[in-house]
Amino acid sequence: MKKYIIFVFIIILLISLVGCNKTATIIDNQKTIKFCYQDGTPALTVAKLAIENPLIDENINIEYEMGKSPDLLVTKILQEEADIAIVPSNLAALAYNKGLPYRILGTSIWGSFYLVGTEDIQEFDDLMGREIYTFGQGLTPDLVFRLVLTKNGIDPDKNINFNYLNAASEVAPIFLSGKTDLAVFAEPLLTTVMMKNEDAKIILDLNEEWGKATNTKMGYPQATLIIKEDLIENNLDFVEKFIRAYEESRKWAKEKPKELGEYAESLEISVMKETIEKGIRWNNVETFNIEDTIDEYKAYYEAIVDFDPEFIGGQVPNEEIYFKR
Repeated sequence: MKKYIIFVFIIILLISLVGCNKTATIIDNQKTIKFCYQDGTPALTVAKLAIENPLIDENINIEYEMGKSPDLLVTKILQEEADIAIVPSNLAALAYNKGLPYRILGTSIWGSFYLVGTEDIQEFDDLMGREIYTFGQGLTPDLVFRLVLTKNGIDPDKNINFNYLNAASEVAPIFLSGKTDLAVFAEPLLTTVMMKNEDAKIILDLNEEWGKATNTKMGYPQATLIIKEDLIENNLDFVEKFIRAYEESRKWAKEKPKELGEYAESLEISVMKETIEKGIRWNNVETFNIEDTIDEYKAYYEAIVDFDPEFIGGQVPNEEIYFKR
């Protein structure tokens, strides 16, 4: 009997070791890829994935990496260190035009720039001669606002006095101090400012106005999800599953502001929990698929070519930049 018990114990032990070795083999064979994105609103679209870290493919492990510096994100793309990333849409085109192996999966964030004021402004002509505090000179906020003004009969160089600050975060203190009553904000600062100043109101939703000016439905793609071509070529099943998981995370961020605030706090995303719970304005968060929004990208890139071609690498990228499912 004693020998029988010892024999059974040995069998169980061997089975356990085989099971452990099998698990270890799966882990050892896992491919680790980096998903890089910027702190702020882009990080909010990833929060559910980063916290819950669901198993999308047993052979692929995803490292979620949030950067604090925009320059660092640019470096990771240009040096091909990121396998998946959320980037400014112009950077997606710039990388492609430089011959880097990235394709566009879809739109993470539609336009979230707003002209905010404390007085009633009903028409574009009411902006003539006014001083407006803004940020991002020569970049997307500047491009978008200038095109909208031009399409509505305003010469941004002659009719508007722009006061450019170095960063979006510098605009809020100026506005809240009363030094200016007209300023451009991006989310999440828009919600923060409107929480602190009850007289603040949205004068122009620049995404909506861009859509009118360019005859596009969704506005402009502010941030884009890109992926390396080798993942598409060698791990297509993973790519499809990842897209679905990201779409769910993005939609969840829109529908669950309280839970999102808690996740953001845990991830040390630099957006106040109270601001998130108050309800950040998200534009068309349900629309992600690139097949439905190629016209929006073309309009955006064509506007950039007219504004500053080098901003996207000299030309509008061809349709091979888009991953069509």
